[in-house]
Amino acid sequence: MTDSPAEASLGLYLYCLARPECLSLVRGSTIEPDLRGVDERYPVAALEQAGVVAVIGQVDTGEFCDQNLQTLSWVGPRACRHEAVVERIMGASPVLPVKFGTIFRSRTSLKEFLGRHREGIVRVLDELRDKAEWSVKGYLVEEEARRIVAAADPAIQSRVAALSPSPGARYLQQKRLDAIIDAALRTWLERATHDLHELLALHAMASTELRCHASAVTGRPERMVFNCSFLLTPEALPDFRAVLSERQHTHKGTGLTLELRGPWPPYNFCPTLSESAP
Repeated sequence: MTDSPAEASLGLYLYCLARPECLSLVRGSTIEPDLRGVDERYPVAALEQAGVVAVIGQVDTGEFCDQNLQTLSWVGPRACRHEAVVERIMGASPVLPVKFGTIFRSRTSLKEFLGRHREGIVRVLDELRDKAEWSVKGYLVEEEARRIVAAADPAIQSRVAALSPSPGARYLQQKRLDAIIDAALRTWLERATHDLHELLALHAMASTELRCHASAVTGRPERMVFNCSFLLTPEALPDFRAVLSERQHTHKGTGLTLELRGPWPPYNFCPTLSESAP
């Protein structure tokens, strides 16, 4: 008997890998009715094999075409639902999040994949137990920071005082002065962000530097100058928060503000699955 066209287009979407503690969330009627999967037509389910749980749901594979995957209005809400599922599972079990859009052809192919990678998956889940990812982002109001840096540098202040009253000469001097202030700002910012990362990393199991995003992505007028994620235990979180609060106080009035967000599944601290889903 052959599959109907509708059945043939369905695949198994993988959200994350977890431990059996999460099974009560995705079996029967205990799952929250408002927790929707990537494809809202199909419920979130689970496939357990040898102590590893794959959190899954059916999707129409035809919808995951290049055009849709390159369209933010299509990807955005589905990526949010993907993350919501992983975060809910994280409340009951350590999780190994999987990249958005990971689809298997069948339960058989998924089981084969779990069998091949079981040892590595179990090791990572054990390492991630009782740990979560937190992000710290830094934003800079550049004009405010330039004024502070310039005011604190005697050599720059001497150049300011020596600016010529002649418009032509003053223009050239100001251009050189601006370049000096820009260099001083870069030096100060590199030192401040390096020290911040070093201090926070002392309280984390691991840390990673991430790409800073443009204002079009962040939605903020300030320039993002710091973007790091940290893997934290609950016990380490209070000291981590205290260090961040002290740094926020230190940089008050310099144009640099810091933002802590989390807890999240450890997206940036999981190994990439070494084989593509079949």
